[in-house]
Amino acid sequence: MKNSCLVLIAHGSRNPNWAKPFEKLTNELKQDVGEDKLFLCFMENSTPSVEEVFRQIVERGICRVRVLPLFMASGNHFREDIPTQIARVTSGVTNLEVELLPPIGEHPDFLELMRKLARQSVL
Repeated sequence: MKNSCLVLIAHGSRNPNWAKPFEKLTNELKQDVGEDKLFLCFMENSTPSVEEVFRQIVERGICRVRVLPLFMASGNHFREDIPTQIARVTSGVTNLEVELLPPIGEHPDFLELMRKLARQSVL
């Protein structure tokens, strides 16, 4: 869809090396889908923040955003913190549709990959 994007949200860490795999994934995906179609942000302790990315999205006039949390499960960050952080920036923005997808850890394909890796790791 034109004028739409995907936002990947990871937790964040004070350790700058922690974010490297997420940045690598984002850069590789941008080569597939386009620079302006994918954003990465962090809940806390890393940049850019959720608020910073959503400000960019609003400024660019993007109308549809799908949000994919790179979390294992639907905990408090998913149910409370992510929606609150998004709402801080988007409240009053009438032409923006935001869809919060289930955490990646709950996706059947991801669960199957974890099972496969775990089976391979059994001694």
